[in-house]
Amino acid sequence: MQTQDLKVNAIAVRAVPYGESDMIVTLVGVDTGRVTATARGCLKRGAKLRYAAEPFNFGDYVLAGRNGRYIITECSQIDSFSGITADIDAYYAGCLILEALSKLSGEPSPETFMCALRALKALAYDNADANCALRDFLLGAICSEGNSLDFANCNSCRCKLTDAAYFSDSDGIVCQSCATTGVIPIDGDVRAFLAGEREDIPKVIKLRANILLLELVHNMIGIHISADYLTEQL
Repeated sequence: MQTQDLKVNAIAVRAVPYGESDMIVTLVGVDTGRVTATARGCLKRGAKLRYAAEPFNFGDYVLAGRNGRYIITECSQIDSFSGITADIDAYYAGCLILEALSKLSGEPSPETFMCALRALKALAYDNADANCALRDFLLGAICSEGNSLDFANCNSCRCKLTDAAYFSDSDGIVCQSCATTGVIPIDGDVRAFLAGEREDIPKVIKLRANILLLELVHNMIGIHISADYLTEQL
């Protein structure tokens, strides 16, 4: 059976060594979702496609193969987001975005893909606050998956939230009056950051807010995304 080329506009989200000189690369494509391919010989000195196997690489990939087994034969790089590696906080946030993108994109999800691109560009080129960029990506990804979280208004009585709030599996973000048993409490500073009302707050609060968002992603979508990058900064 002949191989067939697959053209993928994709971000490399993960790469692990295979054998003496190959890498197994996980790509997330805007139209294909998650795809795995081998970058043959890319660990050899002077390998032409070494960059194509680097996490954060965004490009037009050409894959040869069949039945889900592919080899990277070409890659036209669009962006490397190299600025992310210059700042440790941006790098941590970027790595978490790649992990989330991989786990959320088993099927094609153009909206989630575009959320990731915007966040990576903000981290690499706009000197964006790492935790703000991560927050915006996670909220956008949740929305892309068919859910929404409004941290400014109670989802039950629609009152304006001004302090603490609560998360309910059935009702979303609610005020104290509408909270029932088994809710997750959200303190006032965390809620205000997630609502976009306050960004001039200590880093530790931003970290706690994004850790909470990862917990809510797990509750709402059933996907676990590691918070280790964030908790080790607390």
